[in-house]
Order: sequence, then structure tokens, then C-alpha cells
Amino acid sequence: MKNLFLIFFLIFPVFASAYILPAKVILQKTVENAGSGTYAVEQEVQFTSGTENIALKESWLIENDRTMRLTVTGTKDLQSQIRMQFIYSGGQRFDLAGGSRQSKKISEDFLEKYLNFRSVDQFANSLVQLKLVPSNVLARKTTEKNAADFKYTPVNFVRYSRTGGNIAYAFGEPTPADKEGANPGLWIEQDQFVVRKIKLPSQVEMSADNYSQFAKGLSYPRQRTIRWGRNTASVRVISISARASNNALFQASALDTPMKLDGLSGLQSKETILEFYSRFR
Repeated sequence: MKNLFLIFFLIFPVFASAYILPAKVILQKTVENAGSGTYAVEQEVQFTSGTENIALKESWLIENDRTMRLTVTGTKDLQSQIRMQFIYSGGQRFDLAGGSRQSKKISEDFLEKYLNFRSVDQFANSLVQLKLVPSNVLARKTTEKNAADFKYTPVNFVRYSRTGGNIAYAFGEPTPADKEGANPGLWIEQDQFVVRKIKLPSQVEMSADNYSQFAKGLSYPRQRTIRWGRNTASVRVISISARASNNALFQASALDTPMKLDGLSGLQSKETILEFYSRFR
């Protein structure tokens, strides 16, 4: 029996007492996997309601977590019946509806930014706003010159955890067993330093799987699942390619696709789709 316990602890280390990299290092390594420059991302978002299966095509141009462009179209019979276009810049989301450009503050539940942080400061500030880390998360700590005087002191906002079968650095407080609903958190895979899951205060959850390598050092998930309430949306990447930077495409004046939602009429998933593109996009 003693040998069995020994084997267990050798294979499954006690996470609570294990050394955890400084939060700044974890975020820095994750940012380094977000690539550089502009990317064109083609993906499909699938909504299921009862026996109904609706897929929409998303065409993204992504400069970083704050600067993006999205064009949404229907597929199959809905190709010409559903069109949306958004530009994200300066904390605002712009679209073209009713013949005029309009803007509103980007939703607090906007999910795409968590895969596209290019700045450690921006990443850390976002986690501070979610109250997952303290405001001094990036502060440098001084240590004694003598290595013998160094003492490892774990922080209380990063821990080891598991998600999707992977060991991850979990940011945020663990959820007590007797609490209804889960505490917000962010899970970054220990080995690859990529975002595996995020749970926002609103209880929306996004999990990211099947990461692949793309141009200019980009590591991106080919599959994602977004859950909120009783609703689920599945995202599948079709292609990703590097593009030449063009700041003009991220200006509100570059909007060229008026909003068209005629194809949603009569769909079982109409309200789910409208909520998805209002909250998470």
C-alpha cells in the first residue's frame, strides 16, 4: 500500500505545494503565442435549437485585442438573408444599420479579445477588471542577492488546476463546493501557454481546444464552445492567414455591409443568435 501512495505522489504532484511561475511570466508567455501583425480568420459558428441547426460564417480581421473587424453572413439558404458587420476600435463597436453608422461600448462579455492579447499590460488590466488578479499583478518583486535567502511564496490568485484533461494555471478564486454557480476564472495551459477556458462574472463560459500553429507565431484553437444559460454555440476555424496591415480597414468609415437580419425570422434560434451577437461579439 505504501508503494502505491508513493507512485501516486510521483505521478500526480500535489498542486497546492508545487512551484508556480510568477503571473507576469505566465501572461508574457501566453502573449507570445498570440502572433504578430494582422490575421484573417474564417470560422463557422453553429447554433442548435431543438431539431434546428443554423450555421453562420464569420470573417475576422484581427490586429490585436482592441482592433478587429468582423463580417457575418448566413450559409446555404440564408447566405443572402443574414449579414452583419462590426468594427472594434477605441473601446467602441461600430456597425451600419438603418443607413447610418452607429456605435456603442464594446460589451463586457466580448470574448474574442482573450485569444488575441499582444500586450502583457492589456492582458493583466483585463484580468484586474474581472477581479481575477490584484492591480499590482505586474509589479516587480525584489529578492535578496544571496540565493540562500530566497523563499518561494505562492500567490493566492494563481493555482494549478485541470480543464479538459490538461494541467493549467488557474487565475481567480476556486469555487466553494457549497456555492451555486462558479466563480469567474481563466485557465492557461501549463505546457503550451494558451487559453483553455475562461468563465466571466456573467457566467458565460468559453472553452478552447485543438490548438494549431499558424504564421508569425500564432497559436489558435480550431474549436471552441461557448455556453451561457441553457444556450451553446460551437465555433470551428476554417482557415487563418497573415495579412498586410491596413489601418484604414479598422476605421468606422470602412463599414460597407449594412445590417440585414431577415433570415432570422421564424428561426427557433433567433433570440439565441441575437443575444450572441449582442453580448459576445
